[in-house]
Amino acid sequence: MNYIQRMKKYGITVIAFVTLSVSQLDASLGQANAAAATGSPSVWAQQEIQDALTSGLIPYGLTNSYQKPLTRQEFSEMAVQLYEVLTGEKPPAPKADPFKDTNSYPVLQAYSLGIVKGTSANTFAPSASITREQLSLMLYNTLAIAGMQGRLTGEQGAAPVFADAKQVAAWSKDAVTLLAANGIMKGNSYGSLLKFMPRSTTTREQSIVLVYRIYTRFGTYFVKDELDLLNASNQTLPVVIKDERARAVDVKAKQILANILKPDMTEYDRELAIHNYLLQHIAYDYDNYENNTVPADSYTIYGSLMKGIAVCQGYAYSAQLLLTMAGIESNIVTGSVDGVAHAWNKVRIGGAYYNLDVTWDDPVPDVEGRLTYGYFNVTDEELHRDHVWSDQLPKATAIIYNYYTYNGLTVDTPQQFEERIEAAIRVKADSITLKRQYADSQGANAWSPIMQKHAAEISGYSYTMDKSGVVSFKFRYR
Repeated sequence: MNYIQRMKKYGITVIAFVTLSVSQLDASLGQANAAAATGSPSVWAQQEIQDALTSGLIPYGLTNSYQKPLTRQEFSEMAVQLYEVLTGEKPPAPKADPFKDTNSYPVLQAYSLGIVKGTSANTFAPSASITREQLSLMLYNTLAIAGMQGRLTGEQGAAPVFADAKQVAAWSKDAVTLLAANGIMKGNSYGSLLKFMPRSTTTREQSIVLVYRIYTRFGTYFVKDELDLLNASNQTLPVVIKDERARAVDVKAKQILANILKPDMTEYDRELAIHNYLLQHIAYDYDNYENNTVPADSYTIYGSLMKGIAVCQGYAYSAQLLLTMAGIESNIVTGSVDGVAHAWNKVRIGGAYYNLDVTWDDPVPDVEGRLTYGYFNVTDEELHRDHVWSDQLPKATAIIYNYYTYNGLTVDTPQQFEERIEAAIRVKADSITLKRQYADSQGANAWSPIMQKHAAEISGYSYTMDKSGVVSFKFRYR
């Protein structure tokens, strides 16, 4: 069950677009000083910086010393990444290198795109702190080149009047005016005066938060593979699927849900319908697993939903996609069983968390039409009997939506077990499934005497059992 550990998370916090003033971004001096001592972001910026990280907006070198003034080179790097996430395209390779004081690839990319210019014909001043008017021009250029100029023009309001407007350089005046009219750049109040402070510098964290908030307003969530698709249902941004396989999976998943879900279904009902669909339409790729020849598709949602063959990762990712699209919170959990890598889901049903291992509920070899529920909404304690993992997710301790508890199919003692079997035989039930909540090491020896007592009524029986304590019987009557 080896699997590709390549989960990408693009969790976008749902926020209203909030414009930035100097006073908003500076927060309190005490917070900034405390954060500077540790190199971590100020308290006011922490969540948005984390969201910016997961959104792919922060270059690697800017993930520390958040209170340092941002340099021209550093913002060039941010601008290039902002262009990429806004367009879903890689920036082109640099066309020229006119600068003697830098050979930074992102700077040259930004220069080739037209986002930045030099401070002279052959200098860029990469280490110079970026000013607010330089920042405004670079942001405007980035948005315009990314195709957002129409929105900037169409969504602008009345431009504020800055008391220091004459201090804004002619080369940045249009950009400052348009960004201010869109509420992207704001000034700071000094009594009755509003000042833009064009030559003031900007810190790393201020710039990161500004870029992130621009992204939440102008960004698009681009799906470039099926792993991106796993998070598409949670996005507040427009979603554009650029990958053909991911598009096919998206269409298939929506068709599946349209066929198996009904409007009045509870979370539990939806989860159960998805669990049953996966068991009935996917077979574990056991032969390839045994021969160590598992093809790449068996690890994917595409292989699971389109081809009907998978190993644990394919099952878990497919469950994740369908559950999320059905409005159920679900998380991928990775760990091991008997020392072999394994993956499953942890879901939130009725406000509580449960473990769901679709793979281990699917019989191997595949048995058409057979459904089992030994690993449907089990607690951490129960799952730890054969699964090993470590995660930061909430603990799963609830039992109300465990399949067997919810359907009244649990027994707490051997006496209850015997009584339920005998009751089924008395009414000539074809089968019965029970989950033993007590330790039982006897196996068939535990129920063979029960069946012998009813030999006059039944001519034979068959049974299946699993490690979760579930045993199912089928009866043949005389």
